[in-house]
Amino acid sequence: MPSRRHVLALLAATPFATSCGEGLPDYAAAWRSPGAGEADARRFALAHAILAPNPHNTQPWLVELRGEDEMLLYCDLERRLPFTDPLDRQITMGCGAFLELYRMAAAEKGQLAEITPFPEGAPAGPLDVRPIALVRFNPVANAAPDPLFTQIASRRTNRNEYDPARAPSAAHRTEIATASAFPGAVHSIGAASDDEQVAAIRNLVWRAFDREMRTRGAQEETYKWLRFGRNERARHRDGLYIDVPVPGLLRAIGMLGEDDIVNPDSNANKQAARDWKRKVDSAPAFMWLATPDDAPTTRLLAGMAYARMNLAATAAGLAMHPWSQALQEYAEMADLNAEAKTLLGVDSEQTVQMLARVGYADSVEPAARRELGAFLKP
Repeated sequence: MPSRRHVLALLAATPFATSCGEGLPDYAAAWRSPGAGEADARRFALAHAILAPNPHNTQPWLVELRGEDEMLLYCDLERRLPFTDPLDRQITMGCGAFLELYRMAAAEKGQLAEITPFPEGAPAGPLDVRPIALVRFNPVANAAPDPLFTQIASRRTNRNEYDPARAPSAAHRTEIATASAFPGAVHSIGAASDDEQVAAIRNLVWRAFDREMRTRGAQEETYKWLRFGRNERARHRDGLYIDVPVPGLLRAIGMLGEDDIVNPDSNANKQAARDWKRKVDSAPAFMWLATPDDAPTTRLLAGMAYARMNLAATAAGLAMHPWSQALQEYAEMADLNAEAKTLLGVDSEQTVQMLARVGYADSVEPAARRELGAFLKP
């Protein structure tokens, strides 16, 4: 394996180290003036909905536009995370976030989006080929615009280091919690900003992150969604972007391959662990969302609530980043999942649907998104 010094020397000698291939799609095009020029209000709403937060940026949405006023939402079953999300809880939340942004964008056009979850029945286990939701527009209701709509194109999942000395104010935490509410919501919001509880959550978050790095199945699943360098990001327009120069060269010399990335003791993962540990330790506050049960419709509602939390944080000038490894349901995480409930003061019958750090951080680029047509069901 080449040394770090050797690799850096190779990169320094490579004139195209930061170049991006010409003619590749614009990974961020969807974020600029979404829905501009769309005459069909459903396509306008769809252009905003695809900007929703979702696990691993898999963008697991398929849409069927039916008649003149209906939309059916399906899960793209090829974009699930079956190892780390075996119940499809997180994927379903991502679909809920999609629906909430769709609803907001519809309201901008004066359309009340009437959402019927699982119109052909909810699955008893993981998601299947049946639709997740039916959305019907009702122009007669003339829905009022949602003030959070203006934040959709600015919303980010911010994975930078946060300012550990600058926690969000109690007023801002209240604003986020209040914004998460909507008719039919069943969740509760918790928050921690005092030093002792924040330190305990940081510790839990780090142990869960380290556990996942040492669980081969989880690492193999994540590897499939890593996009190394600008060209891969532009080609795929999904997944988790890793900003590295000339990934082809790095692979050629034995770095960035799957065996290297899934090995927790590789040089790449040791460096990644040090970087992520700094990010964990920088968290000044956490917020979480819990529900009384974990039914499929409850998961959808939780995703809608989290989307609103993220948008409200954006409006307040705050960064937000889900840190959910400890909440995942695969066997290797079971003890930390139970510990999370105790630490967050959640009853055993309840489900913690989301745990996120909140604070102030340098801005980040938008995550990649595919083009609108990629989400239309054939």
